[in-house]
Amino acid sequence: MQLRTLALASLAALAACTNATPETAEETGVSTAAATATRLYASVGDNELSFETLGTFEERDGVRALIIRGTANRYLSDVLSFVPDDAFGDANIISERRFELVLHEGHELNTVLSGLPLFVRVDTFTGMPRSYTARIVIAPRFFDFRGDSGIWIDEAVNPIYVVQGNTHLLYRGHASVSGYVDWLTVTATDGIPQVYGRPNYRLDWSYPTLYQAIDPHTDPLTFSAGADDGVAMQKTARLVARVMELAVTDGDAYDVWPDPGCDLAVYNCYHSQPAGTTDFGQCGTYRQVLRCTYASACEVSPQPFSLTAADASSLEPARAAWNVGSTPLSWYEISSIAAYTTPECPAQPVTLQAIVEHLGADHSLPSFTDGTVTNRAGLAQSYFFSGGKGAALLSRIDAYAGGGDVQAWFSGGEVACHNCHDFKEWGVLYYPASRKVIVLDGHHGYDS
Repeated sequence: MQLRTLALASLAALAACTNATPETAEETGVSTAAATATRLYASVGDNELSFETLGTFEERDGVRALIIRGTANRYLSDVLSFVPDDAFGDANIISERRFELVLHEGHELNTVLSGLPLFVRVDTFTGMPRSYTARIVIAPRFFDFRGDSGIWIDEAVNPIYVVQGNTHLLYRGHASVSGYVDWLTVTATDGIPQVYGRPNYRLDWSYPTLYQAIDPHTDPLTFSAGADDGVAMQKTARLVARVMELAVTDGDAYDVWPDPGCDLAVYNCYHSQPAGTTDFGQCGTYRQVLRCTYASACEVSPQPFSLTAADASSLEPARAAWNVGSTPLSWYEISSIAAYTTPECPAQPVTLQAIVEHLGADHSLPSFTDGTVTNRAGLAQSYFFSGGKGAALLSRIDAYAGGGDVQAWFSGGEVACHNCHDFKEWGVLYYPASRKVIVLDGHHGYDS
């Protein structure tokens, strides 16, 4: 499988546009300036695919629709546009090597402009491979800037997440004005944004208003800035739907371009905002934030396995009570009771074997396979928890660890002892519900 994109230079040039000076007039709606990419290219095998970056609007199926046109270097047999798990929009072959994508105004157009990539399967009669998939990203962008350099208009208009009414999607652009002015206004036939702030202005569109601004793409918006004495500066720019990214692959599109999931930085930003925050534009794009509104911390930031020491001093009285009655000639003792916690968001399921093996590296425990594994039902038959003392100790440990399901591992064996017999005992209890781990270290023996 191979994946190559050839659009980077064109996009870099597109982003470099400063819109500081008027540009040469043109009639087709596609800027001829060097700073504007008019077509993006990508290839896989001996197939090359390109898209015109500027989308135009036409009447299709009785409604207005955005038309994106593409060209292949091989004769086409079929094209299909889709989003994950669903066909989306229409794809039509219009000549031997040319095709068009049709996104109807409303749900289809809004979905794609809000940041959802569109996949296009391309089948050809010749070439290798005979079938491949393209991924394109379409976004609203300003271009064709004309007028005073003192007004700067950001090319990008990004979808953002804002809690409001029946939709949380808003489209936001930015503009700034140099020098001393009191106001900035935007006028147009329709599609006028709400304008906030000074001197760095925020431009907000709902989807219906944004659509009015980009259709037709030939109508500019006029930016005027001034003070009490009137208009001091003026600039126009057109807002259009533009193909911003193109890539192709002959592999499985879902494997090559998986859902990115919630980004940790976006998650932290979203959850660190004060209660009552409605505007999350500072945290990322609409879809970046949307993915984090329903993601859990464990999905976003799984942790490698580890054991963190916990305070077990409250179990000391229970340990001391268990040791009562030991004598120099016949002894039994729990030397220590230690406690640990497992990660709250483990990257892999926590197992009792992983816990014992991790502890063995620091505590010289026997191998996991040298011990026996049991559950709560078998605890009363173990060395530490048999009899009345054992039941009392288990009750205190349960209270500390939260009770419930418990997984246990026990191991023991005779150790060297001069003129005596001494037997080492180990016990490890794991409480999955509370993520607590209890480690018991003891021994017992008699004088010979």
